[in-house]
Amino acid sequence: KVMSEQQVPQVSAMMGQLVAHQSGFNALPKSDRQFVLQEPKAAIIMMVDAICNRSKEPAPERTYSILRRIQPEPTPVATGPFSADNTFFSKKSGVNMVNHGDNFKTWYTGKVEEEAPEGMLIPLTLIQAAYDREIIADLGGEEEAEVTLTEIWRLMERQASGEKGDLLTNGWVNIFYVKDKDGVLRAVGVGWGGGGWGVRADALDDGQWRDGGQVFSRPPA
Repeated sequence: KVMSEQQVPQVSAMMGQLVAHQSGFNALPKSDRQFVLQEPKAAIIMMVDAICNRSKEPAPERTYSILRRIQPEPTPVATGPFSADNTFFSKKSGVNMVNHGDNFKTWYTGKVEEEAPEGMLIPLTLIQAAYDREIIADLGGEEEAEVTLTEIWRLMERQASGEKGDLLTNGWVNIFYVKDKDGVLRAVGVGWGGGGWGVRADALDDGQWRDGGQVFSRPPA
């Protein structure tokens, strides 16, 4: 069948998500991977059938140990190609910024994201001091915790001059987990101070985050 104009971007977004999480295919035995390579249409039909016949029962609400869900939820982010150099590292971005941390500059300069997932990031308050691995475990693992620079930037754009919004502007840090340009998951902290947004990046578990900070992730599937 020929896809409609409305279906094309949705299918493109789905393919982008499959590529982003392609490590999940590692669970397939070698023989099954060979089947997918030799019979891609049949494999797609089987995937579509499994998805259509999955349980439609709503997923149970995730419970957290060291995080607290905040309401209301942010608005969806925009999708499309994204360049860190044209946003975080540009003086013409329209967002008030102060100097970023050296790690952030080293790890994210030159990073390009073709398309961010549709949907929303949810903010959660850190109710006790914790290391990154503890936070990530509470979020359900690295795949659940990982977000994109695109999504962070869209939040910053809505509060370009430090206005009130989803991001904290009271001196506390907003915490995200984003892969750098080499595919390594890093902890990214965003904070407002000195008349602009500052962004830092650290290796996971490089130190504890203080309680009162805000962690962003996607809603549980």
